[in-house]
Amino acid sequence: MQYMIYIGVLMAVLGLVGLGISIKKATQIKRDADAGKDTKDRMQMLIALNTASLGTAFIGLALVAVGVLLG
Repeated sequence: MQYMIYIGVLMAVLGLVGLGISIKKATQIKRDADAGKDTKDRMQMLIALNTASLGTAFIGLALVAVGVLLG
């Protein structure tokens, strides 16, 4: 089950990197809040990125937990 732990760690790290990118983009959107409709479109993309990052990190951590329990 060692491979499951390694894959889980990789997924969790990718999720955390995605969350970091999400935070960086959110600060950019906040600085450029004058745009109106463009801001709404950018926020929708940010929500999708944030959700995907959280899901990836969660699945990665679940794989690590299962790998540790089975190993």
